[in-house]
Amino acid sequence: MNIKTKQLFTNVHPTNTLGKIIQFPITRIFISVLFLIPFLLFHNTIIGDIIAPIKEPLHSLVTYIDTIGSVIILYFIYQLYVKYVERRKCHELSINGSFKEFGIGFILSLSLVSIMVLLMVVLGLYKVVDINSAKVIVDGFFFFIMGAFIQVMFFRIIVFRLTEELLGSWLAIILIPVIFGFVHIFNTNATIWTSIGIMITDILWIAIFMYTRRIWMVWGLHMGWNFIQDGIFGMSNSGITEFPSWLVTEINGPKWLTGGNFGI
Repeated sequence: MNIKTKQLFTNVHPTNTLGKIIQFPITRIFISVLFLIPFLLFHNTIIGDIIAPIKEPLHSLVTYIDTIGSVIILYFIYQLYVKYVERRKCHELSINGSFKEFGIGFILSLSLVSIMVLLMVVLGLYKVVDINSAKVIVDGFFFFIMGAFIQVMFFRIIVFRLTEELLGSWLAIILIPVIFGFVHIFNTNATIWTSIGIMITDILWIAIFMYTRRIWMVWGLHMGWNFIQDGIFGMSNSGITEFPSWLVTEINGPKWLTGGNFGI
């Protein structure tokens, strides 16, 4: 599907002051977030008060259903924002070819992470010391798919897209990775160098979105990057190691190669 850049820009061209304020890209960043926040807050309450106390094995099943349902709800909430605020077709969430694009992004992330793991294995820096239940893989898949969807929705189809509409592609490519890297400076084990690494990585994320102008491939890439590192290979993911991994590993070596406690 060949989507042009301007097809993701607002289709409203107001002549009065209020309309111009509403359609100003920065204003629409806040408006789009306001569409999403009520559900996210409600969802967090449901997770804490209703789903968390449920015992296994029902807890896992309910969590999987909740994840799928939440992604679908967020999908339609964003569609409502585009329909009533920007008054255009929501090309960035069009379904045709979505599974194929998600799969390509996922395979790309699997390849990138696997290459790094293979390199560390060859150099004797990566060792598997134990293997957890396969259920950890399923749990991780659903855990990371939700988080990646929210991040991609916010940073790609809201912040980057609207910054691009305001400043143009090149300035957006420069500005958004800086913001993305700065946000990660507050992660555990983060340093100025890890944030610079995140900035460089973010250019790949942006390139994938600009290539497709849809959420699916960059979602698959982002989700796979997080899930395969933290959920499969037992590596830190941007300094976060709280999620159990399928492989329990020992990783030793220079931080510039292994990423240390922050991750590759």
